[in-house]
Amino acid sequence: MTTTPSTTPVLRLALVGLGPQGQEHLQAAALTQRVRFVAGVDRSAATRAGVADAYPALAEGLFDSLEALRVARAGGLAIDALVLALPHHVYPHEWAAILAFGVPLLKEKPLARNQTEARRFLEQAQQAGCPVLTAIQRRHHPSYVHLHQQLRARGEPVLEAHAHMHLGFGLAAAGVPTDAEPTWRQDAVLSGGGALLDSGYHMVDLLHFVVGPFELVSATMLHQGRPMDGEALEDRVWLTGRSDGTWVQLDSWLHGEAEPGAVPGRFRKSEGLLLRTPRHAWHADRTGVWCDGECLFRTERQWAR
Repeated sequence: MTTTPSTTPVLRLALVGLGPQGQEHLQAAALTQRVRFVAGVDRSAATRAGVADAYPALAEGLFDSLEALRVARAGGLAIDALVLALPHHVYPHEWAAILAFGVPLLKEKPLARNQTEARRFLEQAQQAGCPVLTAIQRRHHPSYVHLHQQLRARGEPVLEAHAHMHLGFGLAAAGVPTDAEPTWRQDAVLSGGGALLDSGYHMVDLLHFVVGPFELVSATMLHQGRPMDGEALEDRVWLTGRSDGTWVQLDSWLHGEAEPGAVPGRFRKSEGLLLRTPRHAWHADRTGVWCDGECLFRTERQWAR
C-alpha cells in the first residue's frame, strides 16, 4: 500500500506571548504536522530562554518585540498567521502593530475586556483584512461533538440546558501568610472580569454550539459567597438566559464543591452539560455522553486530539 503525501501546506505561525497559555500552543503544534511555529515574541529574556531550551528549533526565531519580528519578516522570515497569547490589558497598546502584519489571527480568549473594546478590535481587524478567531476548544472535544450530532440526528429540541465549569482552585489556608504577588488577573481593569469572562467564556461558547445564541435574563455574581461589590472580581456566577424555546443556565465557579474528606479549602474540579428534551435527559462531559443514564459514547478527557 502506498500513500500520497499531503498537498496541504504547513502553516507557519508566530506566537506572540510565550507564557503558560502560549506554551500550550507550542505543545499542541508538536502533535500535528499541519502547523509549525517559526517565531515567538516575549519581552522576558528568561521566558525566551526557557522556550529556547524546550524547543531548540525555535531558538533562532525568538524576539523581544513585535517590531523585531516585523524586521525579521521584512528580511525574509515567512509568517502565515499569528497566535496571540498576551495578557488582556496589553492588546490595546499592541493591536495596531499586530494588525500591521496583515495576516489571520488566532487569539486566546477573551476577545477583549468589554464589549466596546471587542467591537473596536473587530472593526479595526476587518479594515486591515485580518480574520480573527478566538481560541475556544470545547465545542471541538469529541464528547460534545457527539452530543451535538445526536441531538441533530434525532431532531430533538432542547427545552433546558444547564452548563457548569468548576475550576477546583483551592483557598489559601486561613492565617498562613503568602509572598505571592497579586497578578493582573486579580485586577478588574487589567483583566476585564473574573469567573464569567474567564472560565465562563468556554461554557457560553459551548452553549452557543449546542442550543444557539441566547439572550441574558439574569446573572448573580458572587465574591467569596457574597454578592460582589464594585471592586472585587466575581469568583462565581449563575447566569440564566433564554433562546426561543430553550432555557439556559450557567454555573461558572473558580472553586467548586468540597472534596469529601479532603483538607479544608480543597475543591473538586468538574464541568459538563445537562440537557432536557421532550423525550430524554442528556448528560455530557469530557469523558462521554449519556442519554437517560445509558452511556452512548466514551472518550479521553484530555485535549490531545
